[in-house]
Amino acid sequence: MTVKQRLVFYCHGYDPEADSRYRRLFVTAFSQLSRRFDIKRSVGPVVRDEGVPADRWTVAAAGRDWQTETIYEVLRWDDLVKRDAGRSWAVRLPLLAGAMAEALRSGVLRRLFRLNRPFALFVIYPWAMLAGCVAGGLLLGYGAASLVSLARPLGPAACWGIAAVVALGFLRAARTRLVRAHVYHLLDGWIFTWRQATGRDAAFGTRQDRFVRHVVDRVRASDADEVLIVGHSTGSTIACELVARALALDPGFATRGPSVALLTIGSCLPVVAFVRTARRLRCDIARLATTEALLWVEYQAPQDALNAFGFDPVRDLELDVGGAAAINPRLRSARFKETLLPANYRRMRYNFFRMHFQFLAANDVPGEYDYLMIACGPVSLAERIADPQRAIATAYGRSAPTPEATAVAAAADAA
Repeated sequence: MTVKQRLVFYCHGYDPEADSRYRRLFVTAFSQLSRRFDIKRSVGPVVRDEGVPADRWTVAAAGRDWQTETIYEVLRWDDLVKRDAGRSWAVRLPLLAGAMAEALRSGVLRRLFRLNRPFALFVIYPWAMLAGCVAGGLLLGYGAASLVSLARPLGPAACWGIAAVVALGFLRAARTRLVRAHVYHLLDGWIFTWRQATGRDAAFGTRQDRFVRHVVDRVRASDADEVLIVGHSTGSTIACELVARALALDPGFATRGPSVALLTIGSCLPVVAFVRTARRLRCDIARLATTEALLWVEYQAPQDALNAFGFDPVRDLELDVGGAAAINPRLRSARFKETLLPANYRRMRYNFFRMHFQFLAANDVPGEYDYLMIACGPVSLAERIADPQRAIATAYGRSAPTPEATAVAAAADAA
């Protein structure tokens, strides 16, 4: 099926800057793609729908033998992320304690380390940073108290009191660095994950209900050839819940009207799904795994430490699918090492957040995973994964490059 019209719903992750980031990333990436591969594009202005809320724009794209029109919508909940960042520590600390207690009770960390060690290390990174700062402050304070006690004897309680005061001062002094290192943001993400798993965030639940109704209504009214619902990072959980609830709300969703596909990229799905109280999410995933109404494709990348590479929802969640065949998700590799020039790959290899957002960026070299062509190109997602080389040739008007040709082209561009 040649796609001429497409409707895309993008579910962003735990990001307070979604009101500007994803438009900027999209325009920048498409500009790069256009220069590299002579893809013509015209990106329309943002239309903000506060009732959802969503940011919407149109994209006209064209290659040598094709032309498409795409309506691209970012389903926004960044205001709720900003709300979380505004908590006082008197509120945040009990919530953090509850999130960690539930993670330990559910065995989330043990299961994450068994699944993917780099990803598990990323998940505990903010706790390690916070614990290191507290421990360093306490040691510094206790050392200072010990020196004072040489001149004026102090009891253990006084020494530890001084240590606690110094530790608090140390944390306050280190606040800017901790913010830049995303420590507080990621700790708030822990709280959000726990509350999402337990269904305790009423505001987010209301927002998700709005998303579901909005998507169902838009798909009903659409004459697009393909509808894509995309979830990136934490947004992969939101996208899965959205699609499962859309199927429950409208029995004809994805079977009547446009073809519908779910695309999850850079997924953090197990962080929520491993929590024992996330029963509703596991039921949603089980439904998606067995439905014939739509295709679910998940692209993973071992180079991205912020995604759960190797996670198979049906296998790792030990889902009960009632004897039905598990046909979703189709797990694929994004193959960043093959679609990035060697110099670019080396530059971003240890820039973990940059690599995580490569899922939304332009390719240096044509490949199966190509976000902008998935969202705005002439080939459906189903046909792309069925015949990747043909999808590349259709989009770029050339035969799929061999590994040898790719290496030669990369070397020439790098020079």
